[in-house]
Amino acid sequence: MPSNACDVKGIILQALKTDGPVVILEHRALYDISCDVPVEAYPLPFGRARIARPGKDVTVVATSLMVSEALKAAVDLAQAGIDVEVIDPVTIQPLDENAILQSVRKTGRLIVADNGWLRCGFSAEVAAVVAEKAFHDLKAPVKRIGWPECPCPVSKALEDAFYPMAEDIARAAWRLMGKKEKYAAQKKAVDTFVGPY
Repeated sequence: MPSNACDVKGIILQALKTDGPVVILEHRALYDISCDVPVEAYPLPFGRARIARPGKDVTVVATSLMVSEALKAAVDLAQAGIDVEVIDPVTIQPLDENAILQSVRKTGRLIVADNGWLRCGFSAEVAAVVAEKAFHDLKAPVKRIGWPECPCPVSKALEDAFYPMAEDIARAAWRLMGKKEKYAAQKKAVDTFVGPY
């Protein structure tokens, strides 16, 4: 579940070297995001997470589009003195459990942000790994960000209410840090995807 074009290229090159089947899931909203992609070949080994942003207060493990949303939330929260570490697993199977556990042991707080339903999904799996292997390192309960338990909408107005964004991640981090006052976003996130639906 890559979050950027560089990882897409590396994963595809690694998939071409792999004997078994590989499924690459990409979010449609990532098509508007650009980055510099090296010309040379660079296969990315499966199961190696990337620290998209180092931090010391809260760990956010995010997949696909939620990585860019987590990075936006981290910038917003930094202005309030909350230092967020963003972990991009790049591949969800195999999963780099070690990178996630090291980060949680450092921060003591975990948010898992995924573009999927919460039940039986990626966020539940990461929460289970941390509960089993780093429970005593947690300073607060794990918070999961994902889709509500209802059918996925296909109209723009309903999608705006359905899909989680940077503000949802920031609000969760705010609560995990024990802030009593209400979280106020520095600027409102905007979904730029316009179709087709």
